Amino acid sequence: MNIEPLVKGLTAFYDDYIHQIVLVDDNSTDGTQKVIEKLAKKDPRIVPVIRSAPNGVGLAIRDGYKMATGEYILSMDCDFQHLLPELEDMFDAITKDGVDAAVGSRFSRHSVLINYPFGKILANRGFHLCFNILCRRWCRDLTNNLKLMRRETVDRMELTEPWFAINSEIGLQLALMKCGLKEVPISWIDRSFDMGQSSFRVLKVGGGYARVLWRLARKSKFGTRHL
Repeated sequence: MNIEPLVKGLTAFYDDYIHQIVLVDDNSTDGTQKVIEKLAKKDPRIVPVIRSAPNGVGLAIRDGYKMATGEYILSMDCDFQHLLPELEDMFDAITKDGVDAAVGSRFSRHSVLINYPFGKILANRGFHLCFNILCRRWCRDLTNNLKLMRRETVDRMELTEPWFAINSEIGLQLALMKCGLKEVPISWIDRSFDMGQSSFRVLKVGGGYARVLWRLARKSKFGTRHL
């Protein structure tokens, strides 16, 4: 139910700037594929990516990146947890400030959180505290999927995680690569029941995040060299 309203929202705000909209269906069973194919027939800029097993958030994001051909690549979840007008601030960060990547930060001083689960807050803050100490960086929210990156920056990454830990794999690489990175304050609104339910569980995915953190910290010699 989210897909068509999201596409309409993106085109309503940014129609003149959209090169393509890549919609990834990760082997769903709820009719998502039919919705995507219907939208693609109406707008040639819509690129369907219909995946088969094995499933995985990381695999879906990687396949979406492969199909993206624009100069800038914006990744986001299809659940309206972010406010579409705020995406303009992320584009300003790249086009006006000249950075290579912008990450939507849910934990800046100017961010607004509505009903963000307390357990996720603790896990997020703990993860970033460990990263900041291990890698000698100061970052607030690298694990959010809402990211805007230059094409060449995406091409430099090594993405291996098949599940949710890919969000940390991308964010940590941005912080440790030799590139300009800016965290942009954004709002976050917890999804209502009719927007779907997330399969993200802190205890279930925490091991993947820890693995990524330790691997990239060691690879960068704990922040003393660029990836």
